Amino acid sequence: MPRGQFGKGYNTAQATPQHNSTVAQDVPLPPERRNKVPNLYVSALKWYVCTTAPSRELSAAASVRQATLRGRREGETPFAAYVPCEFFWHRAIRSNLRVPRREIQRPILRHYILVGVLGGLCDETLAALRDRDREGRNVHGLAGILGAPGIGPLAMNGEGLRWLRAQGEDEIAGATNRSASGTIQPGEDVRAGSGVFSGFLGKFIGTAEGGTVGVIALDMRSTSCEVRLPIEDVHRAA
Repeated sequence: MPRGQFGKGYNTAQATPQHNSTVAQDVPLPPERRNKVPNLYVSALKWYVCTTAPSRELSAAASVRQATLRGRREGETPFAAYVPCEFFWHRAIRSNLRVPRREIQRPILRHYILVGVLGGLCDETLAALRDRDREGRNVHGLAGILGAPGIGPLAMNGEGLRWLRAQGEDEIAGATNRSASGTIQPGEDVRAGSGVFSGFLGKFIGTAEGGTVGVIALDMRSTSCEVRLPIEDVHRAA
């Protein structure tokens, strides 16, 4: 056993702790918070476009789904509601890989929700949607229902229903997941989701730094420039 300068013995081989850096696992949306796509093919449902207070699309839809009419049993409702959403995987800016990415959902139509009514709107169902609290605010967070002057609220026509059903099918199939980074191909249209160029459209070039950084080309005033963003902030163009 070797001796130190003070004559004390010590072992030359010592176990030292090993520090491994691990990438945090992604955190998906809880099932109870994930946007719900109703059955959009029920022929008895008439669909209407409603406006909402800012950033209240999802909460307004949840409230409308629970609305009941006077005289009906609790839980029995003539209403359905749908908010078309797109989904992203997001990690906080300037965070390292130990911070998990979180799945977030964002309404595609800001300030609008789509409300289905069995048999269409009547005085009774309109009253339930227009119900107000003691302070005069709509209990569902609705601001209005689109229609025509002198006619009132108008149901969506055939073309609108085809768009609505196609949107619901895409969401169920996962086509509205804008951050499927592993499947974005070079040359595909993308949108910057962070930084000074947030919201700008460009072309996807590829990845860098082991796939954690996405490189996109932006055209600004006839000049092309490359921008590097965290890969979760590179979104498919809607």
